[in-house]
Amino acid sequence: MKFREIVDSPCGIRYLFDSLELQSGYARKVLLDREIMVDSDQIEKACASLRKYFELVKTNRRLVEEMRFRLQGLRDISGTLASLAGGAVLDEIEFFEIKHLSMLAESLSMGTDMDTVIGILDPDGMKIGTFYLYDSYSVELRRLRDAVEQNPDDAQLQEALENEEDRLKKMLSDMLRPHAASLQQVLQAMAELDIALAQAIQMNIEGLVLPASGDSTEITGMFHPGVRAVLRNKNLEFQSVDFTFRRGVPATVIGANMGGKTVALKTLCMLQYLYQFGFALPVESAVMTPFDEIRFCIGDEQDEKTGLSSFAAEMQRIDRALSVVEEGGRVLLLIDEPARTTNPLEGTALVAALLQRLSDKSNLALILTTHYTVEHAGECWRVQGLLPGTKGRKMDYRLVPAASHEVPHEALNIARELGIDGRWIDLAETIMKKQYE
Repeated sequence: MKFREIVDSPCGIRYLFDSLELQSGYARKVLLDREIMVDSDQIEKACASLRKYFELVKTNRRLVEEMRFRLQGLRDISGTLASLAGGAVLDEIEFFEIKHLSMLAESLSMGTDMDTVIGILDPDGMKIGTFYLYDSYSVELRRLRDAVEQNPDDAQLQEALENEEDRLKKMLSDMLRPHAASLQQVLQAMAELDIALAQAIQMNIEGLVLPASGDSTEITGMFHPGVRAVLRNKNLEFQSVDFTFRRGVPATVIGANMGGKTVALKTLCMLQYLYQFGFALPVESAVMTPFDEIRFCIGDEQDEKTGLSSFAAEMQRIDRALSVVEEGGRVLLLIDEPARTTNPLEGTALVAALLQRLSDKSNLALILTTHYTVEHAGECWRVQGLLPGTKGRKMDYRLVPAASHEVPHEALNIARELGIDGRWIDLAETIMKKQYE
């Protein structure tokens, strides 16, 4: 899986992607083409590298800004380098691109053989970021240029000059060809530098934290940066949440509407993606574990193109996830209120059956939000819910382990807090009491 495949995930990771202050379009492309990491050692190595850049941002912002200013000149010349490696004879624009890249790498102290490349393309040692076929490349080149200048209409001289220029282009291409691989590595390294500096600055601005790796997931103080930004614009604060989960133990999250269950699930999905793509996390602290597959089933799944209803599309997506689980890889499966669009009797049965179906999967971490009361052998978390406040009642969005799997009945209280028609709510309360008599 590449980063570009999840950047528009409903978990909301685009907010952090768009807020990255990348200096070059090529770095953006490299990030979008980044492959997800599934090995904890590889992830730890990426985190250790990012930690060094974060410390640099904290201790030497001037140097960071100097590097970022230089990285604005980074351009994607991978096509030129591929042509060079493939045996092509380059033109003057392509020589300029390579010279520019080499001088940029030298200014950032990157690349071990950039001096050699610069020497080939800057024979006079002028250190000027332009290129043309310099007279110093060939005595014959200078002689022919002088002759053409004196006799501009002489076709034979023109042809001789073009032949000499072509000879020199081939000579220079042959001289540069052994450096094609190292130039490509330098190009990639500078893009990664641009990304790392942007990530480190984002860590500082957003208050993100680098996670540790372990055998289970333990998160303290997670928050959703995009939702937090919206709330801050309204002078409101986002309430952070703690959560833990592990493979082999399914977990349900219960609570009333507007209780933050979906936001919590989105945040968990975002954290997993960020962790496995080498980002810092919006948490106070976290121990994370990698998965081979991350499956996120959320929201209205209706597909007008195929004619599938919300229920049918949702069932098919969950079914595909079940097939992935059966393949045996480590899977994180997050499902937001499955079977919500069918009747409560069948919906409850489907959720209960899904939990039983997946209860013995040691390779699976399942987190499922629901409005249905379903008994199961896994863990159950509950939104703390409505609490007395100084002005009426307020919502506490913390997730706490639940002693019972029974879904709390808070919808009518929330409706009252929203100022919904009182007689309607009173009638609903009367009907509900009769049902439980």
